Amino acid sequence: MSNSSELHTELSDEALTHYASGQEQERLSRGTGLLELVRTQELLSRYLPCPPAVIFDVGGGAGVYSYWLAQQGYEVHLIDAVPLHIEQAQSFSQAQQDYPLASAGSWRCSSTQSRRPKR
Repeated sequence: MSNSSELHTELSDEALTHYASGQEQERLSRGTGLLELVRTQELLSRYLPCPPAVIFDVGGGAGVYSYWLAQQGYEVHLIDAVPLHIEQAQSFSQAQQDYPLASAGSWRCSSTQSRRPKR
């Protein structure tokens, strides 16, 4: 798992603070988030190959889309930079034994691997 200093090179302090609040897990279950959820599921259904297939949910957050994809028959690997999101995804995956995620973890990106443009 990436250490805190590596995460800070990938995400702004503002983003880390927002995601550390834990609100992202519930965002798609209310208000306009429901519209985003349904529309994204519609688009994924239209353009992804039919299961079984392997899906990498990069930046997958707490795993809302990953869980849904696993239920559709995909082998899903969730990757996220926020440790709380990984913990939430792993906990939910363990709770839904019939459709677990194949894996949930964080990425590592050293300063020599970073794709950020130099200023």
